[in-house]
Amino acid sequence: MVGILQDDEEQTNSLRRNKMNKMMKWSLAVACAVISTGSVMAQGDGGPLIDALVKKGVLSSQEGEEIRADMTADLAATPGGMITWGSSAVRGVKIYGDARMRYQWENKQDQTASNPNQNADRNRYRYRIRLGADYQFAENWNAGVRLETSTANDSTNNNFGGYFDKTGDEIYVGLVYLQYATSNPALFGFEFADSFKLTMGKQKTPFLLSNAFWDSDINPEGFSEEIGWTNVFTDGFDVTLRGGQYVVSEENNSTLNTQDGFLFVAQAEARYSWASKTYAKVAPMFISESAGTFLGQENGGTVAGENGIAQLGHVQVIAVPVEVAFNAWSLKHKFFGTYGINLEGDQLARRDYGIPSDENDLSTFFNVGYQMGKGKGKGAWQIGAEYRYIEAGAYTTNLSDSDFAKNENNQQGVVLSAGYSFTDNISGGVTWFHSSDIDKGIDVGTSDANTADILQVDLSWRF
Repeated sequence: MVGILQDDEEQTNSLRRNKMNKMMKWSLAVACAVISTGSVMAQGDGGPLIDALVKKGVLSSQEGEEIRADMTADLAATPGGMITWGSSAVRGVKIYGDARMRYQWENKQDQTASNPNQNADRNRYRYRIRLGADYQFAENWNAGVRLETSTANDSTNNNFGGYFDKTGDEIYVGLVYLQYATSNPALFGFEFADSFKLTMGKQKTPFLLSNAFWDSDINPEGFSEEIGWTNVFTDGFDVTLRGGQYVVSEENNSTLNTQDGFLFVAQAEARYSWASKTYAKVAPMFISESAGTFLGQENGGTVAGENGIAQLGHVQVIAVPVEVAFNAWSLKHKFFGTYGINLEGDQLARRDYGIPSDENDLSTFFNVGYQMGKGKGKGAWQIGAEYRYIEAGAYTTNLSDSDFAKNENNQQGVVLSAGYSFTDNISGGVTWFHSSDIDKGIDVGTSDANTADILQVDLSWRF
């Protein structure tokens, strides 16, 4: 009897030990999976991690396959690269951010008759921070929010100084939008395209246009639409149509004879790809700015930043951006350029800027540039060179690059840049802007900088 009881006790203890060992194995596997979330997400089933645990004898082959099946089922319910969110309405959320420190040197010279000897130097020590979140909902809906430093419409930079005060350190809304995007849009059961996007709110610009003519920090407010077709007529040939309707001047309509101002943009892009990361794009577009009245603004009046709305209206621009990218000699190459004309350039130059009527046509703008780089992440580098030409009435200073020529028209010049990634998250860059008058003696823009040099040295990190 005693022997039988001892056998039963040993069997019970053995079962208990096996159960505990199995629980420990599963707990260890789950803990490793949590710690290694990045690798698991990239693989989709945690294959390398589970294989290592099986090889070490922590898991049996059967246990490894069971854990792999459970992890695959869990990941299938969550978009890759995202963490789950508390609300059932949010399928996933991606949190991101970046920061930058910048040294900026500026030299401006005024060549107009009013102040021909002005030569102003300025040194600025600047920083920025941006914090954002992208939300993925069910049924093709997503949303985005980004907070950032600076009130300017064309910059996220703040200046160091003020003896360590916090004035200017406030955080503002840079992006807030809701988007519907689908890869098989249908109307009454008929699929009419291969992709469709509708974006509402304060958003990144969806258009293919050089930073020279749409400052990269300017986020339009209103509605954007995009519809696309892939492999049209032949493999690798894609067509995309884009449209935008944005509010630029919200007026107090209780005041007699006031009107809101709007910006309308339409673009048709054709892209042909014949190898990996090798393509050619051409994207003609039309930009129209309705002036409104620009009196009694509800949003507080003058806009902060270099792009301070010196004028509104007389902007009916036709532009043709072009890009060609390819790989050669283990390097990435890209040629780009834009040619454009303002159909109301003469009215803009003469009526709004007061330029004499005997001047020649002042409605043309263009740029041409080249970029070359190698790699991605740590050790990656890139260099670039660009030439820009903007006549006095050719374009609106409300959209153009606020760094080049201190945001003036009637300017031509070069932009030279170089960048290097010290780690996967930390990079540095140097950019030099040089510009001078096209027609001497004409002062067009928001400042008196008819000749300008700007040097920027950046240190950036992503988190």
